[in-house]
Amino acid sequence: DIVTETLKTRALPYTATELLQRAREQNPDVRSKSASIRQQETQVELAHKNFRPDFNVQYTYQHTASQFPDYYMATFGIRLPNRGRQSAELAEAQENQERARREMDAESQRVLAEVQQHYVRAKTLEERLKIYSDGLVPQSEATFRSALSAYQSNRQDFESLLSSFLDVLNLDMEYRSELVEHESALAELERLAGVNVP
Repeated sequence: DIVTETLKTRALPYTATELLQRAREQNPDVRSKSASIRQQETQVELAHKNFRPDFNVQYTYQHTASQFPDYYMATFGIRLPNRGRQSAELAEAQENQERARREMDAESQRVLAEVQQHYVRAKTLEERLKIYSDGLVPQSEATFRSALSAYQSNRQDFESLLSSFLDVLNLDMEYRSELVEHESALAELERLAGVNVP
């Protein structure tokens, strides 16, 4: 069965600083860029290692027929790296590493700006929802109840009663619209910072 319940305002239990820190640590886009930097650092280390000469020692044994002696062979080789090519590979790896760092910095700044924007939006909407729930909506409902009593005792006309009722409906719609925006801001913060707002 589907059970409906009234949507309530969820308070944001995190400070802006906590959300920003969690976004740095847990945001999948930032973590992806961080992994890319680690990959590029490995490429730079590999490019540095390719400057070293490559030594090669081999030993071969072959058993032959009984009328021939067994075959033995030992070889020693050294491969000297082409310094020009290795320098170009190192420069490319370092440039890729620097590009990955710039991309991560840009992604971090984008995510942090979005977190800050949604945090401010959520807090502002939270205050506005409090104004609606503690002031405007109860006041309009009280005005409607008063108008209904006056109408029932023939002290007020139907048009005034209808106007009071429409005020209640409009304020309730505005409240729910603000609540939807607030929940949207919280959902974005949950996505960006990897937190769960109870």
